[in-house]
Amino acid sequence: MKKILYIITTISFFMSSCNIAKFSTPEKEIINKKYENKIMPLMLVSNKLDSTILYSKSKKFKVSKRDKKLEKLVSHMYETCNDKTNPGVGIASPQVGINKRIIWVQRFDKEEEPFEVYFNIEIIKFYPAKSEGWEACLSVPGYRGIVNRSDSIIIKYDNYKKHDIIETVRGFTSVIFQHEIDHLEGVLYTDRIFDKTKLYSDKEYEKTFNK
Repeated sequence: MKKILYIITTISFFMSSCNIAKFSTPEKEIINKKYENKIMPLMLVSNKLDSTILYSKSKKFKVSKRDKKLEKLVSHMYETCNDKTNPGVGIASPQVGINKRIIWVQRFDKEEEPFEVYFNIEIIKFYPAKSEGWEACLSVPGYRGIVNRSDSIIIKYDNYKKHDIIETVRGFTSVIFQHEIDHLEGVLYTDRIFDKTKLYSDKEYEKTFNK
């Protein structure tokens, strides 16, 4: 019986390891480039090649503080999200051309509203209560729309020190998480707007709602 359990455990570990991806050669080239003020160019849905990345599902990867490429990417993603000329409240790695499960989120539910990075993140539960709210996206410039999202979610993620951390997130911060994790699934917020009358250009928004 012990031998059978050992074999099952070994197979499970091997299959799990096979699902762990490494940075591809094109991804390494993106990470190794020198960027002014560490701000990386954003993938835009209007660009056909960019869209291929934006609509691809991102993969889990091995998290290591000793991984200099990961450290560099994380730093550049933070600076890109905090670009004073085009700021955001979150960013996902596909938006800078990397299909790995990495996001930055501004935690409005915490004191001082810090930005935090999350690895291999996924949503393991959506609570049934939902609300509509405005969303925009750095990869879909010039538009904003009304999206129906869960008010609360449970997430699972890794950081540099621990794996499979479980956390419940509520309110506006949970909306940011859902938006960014959608990017990792190859989904844009515009794909969530089934009624396209709820998608507005910035000019339409200003004219309609900021009279």
